[in-house]
Amino acid sequence: MPIVRRWSVFDECDILIWEITDQREELQKGLVANPEEWEEYQSISHPQKQLEWLNGRRAMQTLIESKDWKYEGMVKDDYGKPYLKNKISEISLTHTAHYIVVATHPNSSIGVDLERVAPKLARVAPKFLSDSEIQYAGDNLKRLCTYWCAKEAIYKLHGTRQLSFKEEIPISSFSDDAIFLMGFIHHLHTPIQQSHQLHRFEIDDFLGIVAV
Repeated sequence: MPIVRRWSVFDECDILIWEITDQREELQKGLVANPEEWEEYQSISHPQKQLEWLNGRRAMQTLIESKDWKYEGMVKDDYGKPYLKNKISEISLTHTAHYIVVATHPNSSIGVDLERVAPKLARVAPKFLSDSEIQYAGDNLKRLCTYWCAKEAIYKLHGTRQLSFKEEIPISSFSDDAIFLMGFIHHLHTPIQQSHQLHRFEIDDFLGIVAV
């Protein structure tokens, strides 16, 4: 099995890291997917994107069934956020390079992101970091990646496309060895504010964040 690691945080949040494989027949064997999902798969022309699709669903099915829950496939809302067809848990998933990460929570919205710790983050930092975040991160790539993944995970949790990473998703100060952080949503045009627990993890030269 291509399971790299599975663990739990925040009591009821389960996380699974899955390594992408090219075993298409094995991935499809026993895979639960509704007709709409298979139609989506057939519309994907790029072989790597097909593999990501298959591995993502197999990883999610594996995590759900490991909890003795029934898996009936995934669907997407109008914003592209995935959810379980039978709505037995909140979910999130992400893929990058050769890894998939899937996460579940029985009753709280959740978001997950995984990125390679790479120099490209320094080039785009002014677009997604506040002045104080830029000052703290400097040219430290791990800090930059932490900020990016934290904001992306909260963005996925929120589930719409109407948040500014730079102005509406601040991340509290954190130490370089922290595995738990806090992030927020500060809506610019409403008094609504939300706080979210963040869990940071690493695999090879990748860094990930789960937001609950």
